[in-house]
Amino acid sequence: MSHSRQAPFKLNVIIVGGGKSCISGLSTALGLARAGHTVRILEKDLGLGKPAGGVRLPPNVTKILVNWGLEEDLKRTASLIRQGSNLWDIDMVFVVQTGHLLGYLEWAEDVIQESGAKFYMMRYSDLQEILYNAAVKEGAQVLFNSQVMSISPPSRKSGSDATAPSPGDKPSVQLSDGTVLVADMVIGADGPHSTVRSFVENTPVEPRQTGIVAFSGNLPIGKILEDEILRTEQFAFSWVYWFGSQQFVMGYPIAHDREFALHFFLDRVTPGAPEGWTPNVSAKSLQLSDAALDKRLARVFSKLDAVCWQQYLDWPKIESWSDESRRIVLIGEASRPLIPCSTHGCSVSVESAAVFSTLFSYVRNQDHIPLLVRAYEDIRRDRTEFLHQIEVQNVTQSMFPPGPDRIARDEEMRKSLELGDVKWDDDAYLGLWGEICKIWSYNAFDAAEDWWVKWGVLRECSLSTQNPSIEVAFEHLEVEVSERTDAGSEKAS
Repeated sequence: MSHSRQAPFKLNVIIVGGGKSCISGLSTALGLARAGHTVRILEKDLGLGKPAGGVRLPPNVTKILVNWGLEEDLKRTASLIRQGSNLWDIDMVFVVQTGHLLGYLEWAEDVIQESGAKFYMMRYSDLQEILYNAAVKEGAQVLFNSQVMSISPPSRKSGSDATAPSPGDKPSVQLSDGTVLVADMVIGADGPHSTVRSFVENTPVEPRQTGIVAFSGNLPIGKILEDEILRTEQFAFSWVYWFGSQQFVMGYPIAHDREFALHFFLDRVTPGAPEGWTPNVSAKSLQLSDAALDKRLARVFSKLDAVCWQQYLDWPKIESWSDESRRIVLIGEASRPLIPCSTHGCSVSVESAAVFSTLFSYVRNQDHIPLLVRAYEDIRRDRTEFLHQIEVQNVTQSMFPPGPDRIARDEEMRKSLELGDVKWDDDAYLGLWGEICKIWSYNAFDAAEDWWVKWGVLRECSLSTQNPSIEVAFEHLEVEVSERTDAGSEKAS
């Protein structure tokens, strides 16, 4: 089923953020434009640029992109787990310093099939370009070199109805050149360091410094295949991990197996170059190939040219994802920043966009906006926090210092060596990597549709019969979302 329902009432929406680090902005623009809304993206950069690094698209993300008609683009640009003769469904886990093999992580075929979609890896820049082209094709307008300086919420009435906008009153944004733009809604999709967040928070929050910096870079797979040592290890076609004390490295094929993406978390001072997805730091300046590393890992590092970087900051949860008027809303990592380069940063961005745009395909009028914004937050908060905690758990376990926790982790990994490299041990792997099936089987469209069937229709009936006594207190709803498999069965999450 394609979720491209045209909204009964068309909105004028401004989205802040749609550039190098704003997958959520482009995803939200695409979803809303498909529903018939007028969408303008304000991006401070001069263009899309060419961000470095790779991105993983697990089945819960892939099924959204396929629904939006982007399957052929994924096939054209991405690498796929269990790809024909290049079966790289076995992940290898090594020790950063010694190269000792800790164990295997197998992507079991039945787990992927049950999720209802495929698992892709691709260039971050390719995903960005695909979403940009699709959003523009649907009618979204992207305004580059548009720096937002301030946001004004709708004026509020006095009295008990203080949060409701006056008739015709709308939020607005002011750009650095003095231009003022007015819209029905302003959506902050500008990432972890969100400008819009400061206009939503009652009390600004500051992140905790972890001292860890995440670097990302890509290199042609040909450079790995030319190396006689790396070629025999088959690194080029493997999803490889290295665990270490305050160090963690991950690599995997992208771009139809023509490139290899690397993400490495190091206990380092931040580089002098600007933070973000632009590859502006010389890999050689990090002196990684000269450090006390697994010699194979050092050889991979030596082949990198330039990398980008982002701080790993521990952000606290914020109280609300929207202002009092419900017309200024945060989405994706503007609402809940995740660990840089994490798998589920993309999940949070694209899933939230799908839920939000599906809900707003039902919008009836201006007064309907606050209700749907509250529904979006009710649906997404627990899921987003769950994904965040999974990522924290994974990275923490990958960077254990010497001690009991590391010993226990390594013992679990050694079990996979005893079983062999083609075994799937649910107890060992699901305990280490999180509830994979629960993550992958999630359907963002179903989450929004379930809410509408259970509560939205009830409100419509209430309004149509002019019976205010059956109105629902939506702020306190507990939303139960069903997870659907491709076989059509349901299970409660």
